[in-house]
Amino acid sequence: MADRLFCLALVVLAGAFWSQTAELPGPTGGAALGPAFFPRVILSLIFGLTAILLVRSFVAAEQAVSFQGLGTFLRVHWRVPAMVAMLSAYVALLGLAGFVLSSAIFLLGGFALLIREYSKPVLIASLALAMLLPFTLNRVFENVLRIVLP
Repeated sequence: MADRLFCLALVVLAGAFWSQTAELPGPTGGAALGPAFFPRVILSLIFGLTAILLVRSFVAAEQAVSFQGLGTFLRVHWRVPAMVAMLSAYVALLGLAGFVLSSAIFLLGGFALLIREYSKPVLIASLALAMLLPFTLNRVFENVLRIVLP
């Protein structure tokens, strides 16, 4: 049962990412492949592997994964579902707020979630990375690669 629920969650997440690739522009400048090509290849692999997992979950005599101990797992590893929720929010925000703003928010939230001991140098480095990295990547994609990010 857990394998089937995991497959469902993967299909929903991959479908959300696939819908985001529809907004990417087509091939430009005589290029054979557009910016949506490689994300769609990766998403197709995810869909294919999910289909294999789904078939195996029906064929297997007993389920390898159960929900026993799920509460304990979530108490200890609460950052895992929090990061999945943040990634889902990032995908939703990407189309609304654009790459730079949504990436900065995602990085700030990720740093806040994953840093265990806060200090002034760590906070300064986290803020600098969260602000500079999305802006720099956007500039490289637009000016060097000629790919406009959302």
